[in-house]
Amino acid sequence: MTASRSIAALGIVVVLLSACSGGSGPTQVPGGGGGGTSTDQPQATDEPGATNAGGGGGNVIGTGNGKATFQVTGPVTASGEYGFVPLGSLFGGPSGSSLTFADTSGANPSLINIIIGQDGTVLVSYTGTQGQVPAATCTTSDWNVGATSGSGKFDCTAQFSITASGATVAGGTIKGSFEAHA
Repeated sequence: MTASRSIAALGIVVVLLSACSGGSGPTQVPGGGGGGTSTDQPQATDEPGATNAGGGGGNVIGTGNGKATFQVTGPVTASGEYGFVPLGSLFGGPSGSSLTFADTSGANPSLINIIIGQDGTVLVSYTGTQGQVPAATCTTSDWNVGATSGSGKFDCTAQFSITASGATVAGGTIKGSFEAHA
């Protein structure tokens, strides 16, 4: 059962990293319209893109909808404060939610996923360039997850971690807190 949860979490990570990769977007055909035959559709003009608060390039996930503050220790080490990703999350209440927090600034995007199972168990996963700590089993405190928001603290222990070199090493912990709303 843990392997299927890890695979599902990894799938979410791949989708989010693809969506947040900061691709260049559509390009305009040289010449920009004009001319052509009577059956050609007029060319669309480029609109200025939206900018991220704080500027600086890249797709920065803001903290307007919430954040997770965490520390990963063991074979993989990382810490940070990541913004909540509403489009990559699902509020299902205290038994069936999937919450994603990400840092896509700079060259090293990474994610924290909080999965709340139907039985109320909580798993937290970290994925980044430093490595992965998949499906860490958690104890929680100050836990409050509803249909459109949630908050709480987590203290999680993983059976194994995957280092940046790809080695699987026993152990790993993820500790932190989060608050999020749709």
